[in-house]
Order: sequence, then structure tokens, then C-alpha cells
Amino acid sequence: MAASPDPSLIVFAWGNLSRADDGAGPELAERLRSLKLDELVIIEDMQLQIEHTADIVPDVPILFVDASVAITEGFALERVTPQPDSSVTTHALAPGALLQLYETTVRQSAPPAYQLHIAGQNFELGEQPGDVNARATEAAWAYLEAMLARPPGDWGQALDRFCVDRLEQVQAVSATAG
Repeated sequence: MAASPDPSLIVFAWGNLSRADDGAGPELAERLRSLKLDELVIIEDMQLQIEHTADIVPDVPILFVDASVAITEGFALERVTPQPDSSVTTHALAPGALLQLYETTVRQSAPPAYQLHIAGQNFELGEQPGDVNARATEAAWAYLEAMLARPPGDWGQALDRFCVDRLEQVQAVSATAG
């Protein structure tokens, strides 16, 4: 984890720049790093793994960022709660499974967490991001820039106000939201 004595937000961004739309998470991680905000911790990887439980800080909100086929355009912000993972592997955890693992190993409640879904359609190796994903990434970036322009202590509340409890209830959010 990046050195920050008192982070206000931890961002986990994952994906693969070599796989077209799957690069949305790493793309936004790079843009977030360019802001050079001391209160913002950015963790980028190809996928979430059990080791990432060590990067979670009690009471510090978490934002998971990834390309998603759960929406068809734009971006959506969803609350994430701890969820058991029934898969047979310890790699490529879902955000809820990472939170569940944190609660199990640390024996305390996971901090508030949110997932930023960025519309993606093409995940082929060697391809460039498609138009839908490019627009969605720009819309998500506009939202993140506006949110991070607020005082760091307000970031968690801003995420909470904008998100939904279940992704099925949300329409893709346009670039004008935020």
C-alpha cells in the first residue's frame, strides 16, 4: 500500500490494459495517481487477491474500480457488502469476497465499500478499448474528479449519496451526473 499516514479513501483498481475494455480500472488508477492526493491510496493489480486484505484500513472507505459487463453504457456506483465466495480458487476474488475475508481474518467489520462499474463490451487480447468503454471511462473520470475536489473527509459521504444498494436498480449514469 502507498504510504499515507491518514488515508481518507482506498481505491482498488484492477484489469488488464492488453485486453481492450478491461483496461478501464488501470487507466483510472493512473489518472488518480496524477492528482497526487496524499489522502488517496491507490492499489492497482490485474485482479483482486486474498493478499489485498492487508491493504484494507479500518473505517477508511474503499472504492473498487473495474470494467463491467453488468451495465451496457456509462458507469454505475454500487454499495458492496461482505459476501462469502464459493469459488475453488483464492485468485480473482470479487469485492464482496475480499470484504468477507477481511472480516473473517481481522475479526472486525469491513469499512464502507463501493464498486465503480465502467461499461465494457470487448475484452479481447490486443484490442483497443471500444467507444462505449471510452465514453464510460471519461464519464467515470469526470465523476471522480468532482468527488475528489471535495474535502477528503467528505469523499465517503459523496460516494454513499451517489450509489445504489443493488446494481439491478440502476441505469447507467451519464457524464452529467455527479
